[in-house]
Amino acid sequence: MQTIGLIGLGNAGRPVAERILFKGYGLNVFDIDGAAVDAAVRRGANGANSAADAVGDMTVTLLPSSVELRQVVFGESGVFKSLRPGMTLIDLSGTDPDCARELQQRLAEKQVTFIGGTIHASGAPAVVIPQGRFSIVVGGEKAKLGPAVGFLNDVADTIICLPEPWMPKAFKIAIILYATTNNIITAEICSWLTAQGSDPKLFLQLLRTTGSEASCARLEEFMKRNNNDGGALSNSYKDFRQALDMAAKLEIPMPLASMANQIQEMGRATGLQRLNSPAAMGKLYELITGTDLSQATFNAEKRFPESREPRVVYLRE
Repeated sequence: MQTIGLIGLGNAGRPVAERILFKGYGLNVFDIDGAAVDAAVRRGANGANSAADAVGDMTVTLLPSSVELRQVVFGESGVFKSLRPGMTLIDLSGTDPDCARELQQRLAEKQVTFIGGTIHASGAPAVVIPQGRFSIVVGGEKAKLGPAVGFLNDVADTIICLPEPWMPKAFKIAIILYATTNNIITAEICSWLTAQGSDPKLFLQLLRTTGSEASCARLEEFMKRNNNDGGALSNSYKDFRQALDMAAKLEIPMPLASMANQIQEMGRATGLQRLNSPAAMGKLYELITGTDLSQATFNAEKRFPESREPRVVYLRE
């Protein structure tokens, strides 16, 4: 059985470590939080003193952003110096597409395979990841993905493969852009209806009756905001900044994303950054419009994805 290196034991890294150990792999771990390393060691992992010491046959990074990843890879005690030809680095961090392109180029010079990826979990990571009920999207040449995909499909029930290492990063950001802008306009519509004395739930009934499934799904997602599902506003804010920085490099305008990011700034300024995006937008619009959106909610049981047979899907081989 291969030895896996895992660097980053945060909200996703901790349960990923638990899952890797459960599947019987040897595991080296490193994090700047010594308590997180100690907890993983108690579960059976080997604690490393630096990122360089944590390198395994395959090494996984799970870090907040490109800043931390570049430090972990290229810093004084980074993994770059420990990686050898034939090894694989799998980055599942919250990094941007340009960072993935840079790592692909730099690691190719050492004959190290680089795989960019993202984690997609429908539910709290601490609950669904240890059970393997989540997906990982990876990018790279099919021939180079093979060994890594075998390991990853031991960990997650679905692996989706894209042609280039930067693509999972770009697509994950695109998902956040789409979801957040929908949450903003839905909060605005609910405020507008409420200010006129209309119950947004009646509007939801209308959408259901007329068969407007897409609009209905967006409104339902907003109304379930008190279940606290989904990532925090602070995380989606980071993704918006990455998207806008990339747009500036590409010299293309993103006026809607820019406006949505300013609305996120308002949410952060009013202390809503730890709420999930729908909940944060609901609270923010109550503040700026003076409306009470308590009627625009309903309680729904949290639904966690059912376990399924492991599968690997290649998109555009």
